[in-house]
Amino acid sequence: MFDAPDEVIDLTNPIEDDIPVWPSYPPIDLKKTKLAARDGFTMEKLTMRTHTATHVDAPRHFVPEGKSLDDFPAEKFAGEGVVLDLAPLENAETITVEHLEPFADDIEDGDVVLLHTGWDAHYGHTPEWLFEFPHLHGEASQYLADAGAKAVGVDTPSVGGWADEMPAHGPSTDVDPADSHLPLLENDVIAIEELRNLDAVLDGAETARAFFSYLPLDLHGTSGSPVRAVAYR
Repeated sequence: MFDAPDEVIDLTNPIEDDIPVWPSYPPIDLKKTKLAARDGFTMEKLTMRTHTATHVDAPRHFVPEGKSLDDFPAEKFAGEGVVLDLAPLENAETITVEHLEPFADDIEDGDVVLLHTGWDAHYGHTPEWLFEFPHLHGEASQYLADAGAKAVGVDTPSVGGWADEMPAHGPSTDVDPADSHLPLLENDVIAIEELRNLDAVLDGAETARAFFSYLPLDLHGTSGSPVRAVAYR
């Protein structure tokens, strides 16, 4: 018989109309196609990119012949791990190895490593959230892969920064997003993006251990999927 956790903390942003999406993506389209009062049952249709809202990246996202989500067993998407408190960070700050080295003894082989930047406080249609979020330098990503992380998660839109052009905003970083992703994905380290509430897991501490689940849909041949991410402790 299993002991129930004392607390379950939701780390997931909602999926609903008008949520912020990656600036070059089309918006989510969530609409009712059937109504119980009229049709006897209710049903909805959801159209969205697989890398929208709280989601995971599989290696295939950046590695041409990399593994897709269905190439991994379900246990790849759950496990014990640690939240590291990196906050506060500046707009568009690059997370380097120097940010991570003080936590070297807190990362165990096979850990889910979640980085608390506090950037979920900017969640919304804001320049801070869409363009000016902290992101990983490639050497920091490699450091986490070398430390044995099974997954790396962030409370920002992406592990890589905004390096594209939009009418209202140019690049916020000179770090190529591929350089941020590849050290993880080439080593089969899952990236978890758009987390929230990591401060609740920390509960005032600089680090906190918990059991994490971030299960994707079983979408075959795909590079990513929305997830319901939670922490159990």
